[in-house]
Amino acid sequence: MQDATVRRAGARSLVFVPVDGTSLHITDTMSRKGIGSIGALDRGARGVQVMSAFAVGYDGMPLGIAGQTMWVRPERSRRSSRGTPSYGGENVHWLEVIEDCRLAFESAAPQTTPWYQLDRGGDCWQVLTFAAKADVLLTVRAVHDRRLDDNAERLWRAVEKQPVLATKWIDVPARGPSTKKRRSGKRRFKEVVPEREARRAKVAIRSATVPLLVTTPEGTTTIAFNAVLVREMKRAKQPVEWLLLTTHAVRTRAEVLDVVRGYALRWRVEDFHRAWKRGLCRVEDTQLRSRDAIYRWATLLASVATRAMRLTHQARETPDAPATSELTHVELEALIAIRQPKDLGDRIPTLGEAVRWIAEIGGYTGPWNGPPGATTVGRGLHDLLVAARAFEYRAKKR
Repeated sequence: MQDATVRRAGARSLVFVPVDGTSLHITDTMSRKGIGSIGALDRGARGVQVMSAFAVGYDGMPLGIAGQTMWVRPERSRRSSRGTPSYGGENVHWLEVIEDCRLAFESAAPQTTPWYQLDRGGDCWQVLTFAAKADVLLTVRAVHDRRLDDNAERLWRAVEKQPVLATKWIDVPARGPSTKKRRSGKRRFKEVVPEREARRAKVAIRSATVPLLVTTPEGTTTIAFNAVLVREMKRAKQPVEWLLLTTHAVRTRAEVLDVVRGYALRWRVEDFHRAWKRGLCRVEDTQLRSRDAIYRWATLLASVATRAMRLTHQARETPDAPATSELTHVELEALIAIRQPKDLGDRIPTLGEAVRWIAEIGGYTGPWNGPPGATTVGRGLHDLLVAARAFEYRAKKR
């Protein structure tokens, strides 16, 4: 799966690679499947942890899984006085996935530069020191208001002082209600974040190069990072505010806008996790009884979710392209046999038509509900591939 993604990305000079973690909740009432705890220890939920790297073109096209790792937490997570797990912590999995992707691109697509996009979970000393030493192109959203090397100023304040370098309209995706961990002094608590509707927001962008003081087990070190502050200009209930730490240059307006564009596409990996876990594949519903079998099944379903996302995106962005650009001749033959479109004649249907037919097989009811999404496309694709195998078998028998 990784090789196919890297080959697909090889025709491009630059690809964005959002990286994010999630967990798969697997039913294991008897604790016999070889999986571990997820979430809060006192709730007793069981499953596996996952870190995914999802390649996206500069135009937003989903390209596939560029890297993925799954692991199981130990049965007990004893913590030291500093709050670090005794087994070393899970931040190392960020580095594991990024290094795996980097080696894959260097081997199969050396002319393509991957640009890794990390959310606030990646704002840790392991990621920051790795990015500085490994010379990778990386952007991470800051969560810690770190001190600078002069000990007199903090990160946010230093960037806020800079003049506005550019403004930009960005698409803010919808989001359901959630909870967010907050800290007030030494007290930690959870805050309920209400749902958010999709909208467009105009943001002001500032940038600066800052010397961050990063604390590691060996001591405190200074790492120079470029910082980009993205802040919504109008008042809103949940205003957009990102402080992005990046190894990309921020000297010009175009360079800063590229940084913002890359992070604005980070939610593609969240779309993948949603299609993989809930809407389409429902990987968490598996009843497999061993950890290795769960890993294999989850990996297969990841490729299914990726293809459904790709078809959905292409049908919206290039609806007039021929259907053969994404479907094989056997798949297209089976689709036409199932749908039996009128007045098609000898022409090849467009990609927009073909994807709409696939979605209708999966339960899509019409454009009044919006364009078809990955869930209905994926369901229709399942039935289509069954028919395509029958057509392929018939051709072999001949």
